[in-house]
Amino acid sequence: MTGLLLAALERLPARARRVSVAVGALLTLGAAIAALTLTAPREGDGHPRRSAASPRPSAAATQTSSRRLLPPVAASDLFRARQVAERFLAGYLPFAYGQASAAAVGGVTPALRRQLLREPARVPPAERRRRPRVVSLQLVGTTPGFVVATAIIDDGGLTTYRLRFALQRESGGWAVSSVVGG
Repeated sequence: MTGLLLAALERLPARARRVSVAVGALLTLGAAIAALTLTAPREGDGHPRRSAASPRPSAAATQTSSRRLLPPVAASDLFRARQVAERFLAGYLPFAYGQASAAAVGGVTPALRRQLLREPARVPPAERRRRPRVVSLQLVGTTPGFVVATAIIDDGGLTTYRLRFALQRESGGWAVSSVVGG
């Protein structure tokens, strides 16, 4: 069947072939939209009809709705985590560009420090001359004791890039536990 349609299309002039293909694509798209619309669940499907008078909320429902949900990380903790993130970036960026040693990177967990010492940055000479700077820093508390940070870095190259890293709360405060990507 497809072979017959292709053979018939090849016999048509170029302009008629383009129009036929466009019309066919539009009809196929319209059929797909119609099929999805007709099979989509409707608002009232599967639920019994409600009466005109709505039932009174129970005491338990009133208590839950009046309670405010707390964020996973308090604002004061986010402030402290931001200070650690800024200290980390002040040491990590020169390290990543081959301008400082891993010992200069502050605010990291012992495991990350060992990893940085084991794997020194391998930087081409052209990148060593660049001077990276933090354009913006955003922190998001995802779960209690865990924050994800995203820094936008401008090193004088063609574009800026993102550096993502995670901070975790330890007994002594916040520390960068991993560098996710850049």
